[in-house]
Amino acid sequence: MEKMAKSGRSTGDPVQNLTQGARAKPQARVERMMALIRTLEHDRKIRKTDAVALVGVRSQSSFKRIKHELAAMGLPLKYEPDGYYHIPATASSARYGIDARARANLAQVRASVGALGGVEREALESILDVLEARIALEDPEAVAVVTSRHPQPSGGREFFDALDRALTAVREHHWLSFTYERTAGGDRAPRTVAPYAVHAHDGRYYVWGTLEGDASAFPAPRLFALDRMRDVAIEEDTFTVDPTLDFGDALRYSFGTMVSTEPPQDIVVRVSPEAAAFVACRTWPAERERTTEPDGSLRLTFELSRPDEIVAWVLSFGGGATIESPPSAREELRRRARLILEASCASVEEIADVAEMPRTSADATNKKGRPAKS
Repeated sequence: MEKMAKSGRSTGDPVQNLTQGARAKPQARVERMMALIRTLEHDRKIRKTDAVALVGVRSQSSFKRIKHELAAMGLPLKYEPDGYYHIPATASSARYGIDARARANLAQVRASVGALGGVEREALESILDVLEARIALEDPEAVAVVTSRHPQPSGGREFFDALDRALTAVREHHWLSFTYERTAGGDRAPRTVAPYAVHAHDGRYYVWGTLEGDASAFPAPRLFALDRMRDVAIEEDTFTVDPTLDFGDALRYSFGTMVSTEPPQDIVVRVSPEAAAFVACRTWPAERERTTEPDGSLRLTFELSRPDEIVAWVLSFGGGATIESPPSAREELRRRARLILEASCASVEEIADVAEMPRTSADATNKKGRPAKS
């Protein structure tokens, strides 16, 4: 069943509408793969038609890739004259261990692969589905974590289940329903969205999609933080993809996750010589141009529709960077810096003492020229 992204819940079929509430929610792809693995280990055989229906693959090449990954995990399929694919009597996925601590890294890969198109995306996703299923069977509660210098999701099994369902809904164009918790006040409200992308940023994941029931003529997609989504479920109904919506275009004037319809403006940031190497080795979001000054400092120009995230980034250098223009962004930087100062000092006298401290570039960065770590 398919419906337009701006329509109501009705599918147009009276019989289907009457039975819609009684149908079970579709399973996510990793859940299907786990069901296949459990079936093989229990029955020791399966028909190809049953395997294809169970995991929902759409092509012969996808089935071959799944067979290859199953063999790699200790469940090789061999076709026999009785019409079944059998696995050896001694075969078991438990014999081939997998490091469950890699699950957070795998989640980031899955989200990145989702941005690809064509056969490359389908080929990689089939392999990643099996890997994710192996880890989920090895560590069902998602308690294993890997020591990393990068932020990672902290939600455990609930998070990874929600991520799998979100990625499946994006891939197969199903509506996604959930209860969303607002940042301010903690109020919760039901939401149903047509998801177009899953975005990973600094260890946090977002679903980008159009909200059902948006009455505007051209409903703009929104970002929903996955960690604030509860009771995430894939709906039976599918939605009609709008070919004009592109997540890359939506983030064109964003420094991270803030998507805005406001017109972009040039924001010029100057980075001290001590921190320049840390910045220069990367291309940053919404960066338009850069210039290395004679003193070794770096001047970067960003095209951004909102300054919030670039202000926070500049503050992370602890004085090793500043905003030169426009005046509104520079004033916001000063306002936030003062808030930090006030929160860090117990009295007006302490604030005055800090204001009188000598300014040195060495205080702004650490010995390697990177922003000071909190």
